[in-house]
Amino acid sequence: MKISAILPLKTKGRHYAENVARCDILFSSLRHFTDPSLFDRILIVVPNDELEAAQHYAKAWSDFPVKVMDESVHFAMFREFSAPHQIRPWHRQQIIKLAAAGLIDTEYFMVFDPDVFALRAFDEATLLPGGKALTHYQPRAREARYWEASGTLLGQDPHLERDAIWWTPALLSATICRSLHHRLEEQHGEPWMRVLLSRYMVDWTEYTLYWLNAEREGLLDRFHTPPAPGMPELHADESVWFAGRDGHGLDRWDAAKHMGDEGKGLFAVVQSNTRISPQAVAAKLAPFMTIDLQPFDRHHSLPLKAMELYSAVTRRILRTLHR
Repeated sequence: MKISAILPLKTKGRHYAENVARCDILFSSLRHFTDPSLFDRILIVVPNDELEAAQHYAKAWSDFPVKVMDESVHFAMFREFSAPHQIRPWHRQQIIKLAAAGLIDTEYFMVFDPDVFALRAFDEATLLPGGKALTHYQPRAREARYWEASGTLLGQDPHLERDAIWWTPALLSATICRSLHHRLEEQHGEPWMRVLLSRYMVDWTEYTLYWLNAEREGLLDRFHTPPAPGMPELHADESVWFAGRDGHGLDRWDAAKHMGDEGKGLFAVVQSNTRISPQAVAAKLAPFMTIDLQPFDRHHSLPLKAMELYSAVTRRILRTLHR
C-alpha cells in the first residue's frame, strides 16, 4: 500500500526565507532512509508568486513523485480573505493539509513541514502497522488552548484529560478528513474552508479538529494505532522546538543517540522559527547521511517583514476588542 504526502511551502517571509534548504534536508533524509516508490505522490503547495521558483528548486527532488501545485488554483477561496489581518499563513497551511484528501488517490498521507527530517529506515510496514496509521500520542493538556478552540468550533468536549495525536510529521486518513469537511459544512452551513478561514482569530488547528471529529464519529481505532512495544515511534523523543540559551538548542540535541541504536523515533524537527540555520542542521546530520543543499534566493525584505508584523499585531488588537 503506497502513501501520499503533502507539504505546504512558502519561501518568502520572516520564517520562510530558508525553506528551500530545509526541504533539501528533508528530501536528503527521505532518500537515505526509504525508497521513493513508497510514495504515490508528494504534493508541494506554494503561493502563486512562488510557483516558478518552487518548480525550479523541486527538480533537485525529482527522484520522488513530486508535484508542485499552485495555491491560487486549488485554494481560490483564500482570495476572499485577503485583508492583511486575515492572512494567517499558519492557518492556511493547516487548511492545505486537511484539503489533501481531495487531491490524492491513497487512503493515507504523510504531513510534512520543511523543518522535518527522517532519522532511520522506514517502509510501508513501519508507517502502516496492521494497515493503520502509525500515530504519536501526547497529552492534550500540553496544548490545551488549541483543543479548547477546536472543541468550541465543533461543539464538543475537548477532553483535555486524554492523549491524542501530536504535531507534524503525522499520518492522516483521507476518510477522516472528508468526514471533518462534511461535519464543518453541516454544522455551520457554508463551505468548510470558509468556516475555518473566517475564524482567523481562533486558535483551531488541523490536528485537533481532525482528531476530535474522528473521536466523535468512532473512526480512530479504524484508522490510527500507537506503536507496538519495541517498535519504532513516529517522533523522536526530543526535537529542537526552541533555540535555547544563546541559540544552542541544536548543540544539545544528540544526533548520534537519536540516529543510533538508542533512538526510537522515525522523524525529528528543528523548528524553523528557532532561527537555527539549515546549514547548521545539515552539518549536524552530515556524519549520518549525505545532504545536498542547492543554491537558492533568500526573500526576507523589510517591507514583507513589516506587513507580516502589522498583520499579527492587528489580529491581536481585534482579538482583544472581541473579548
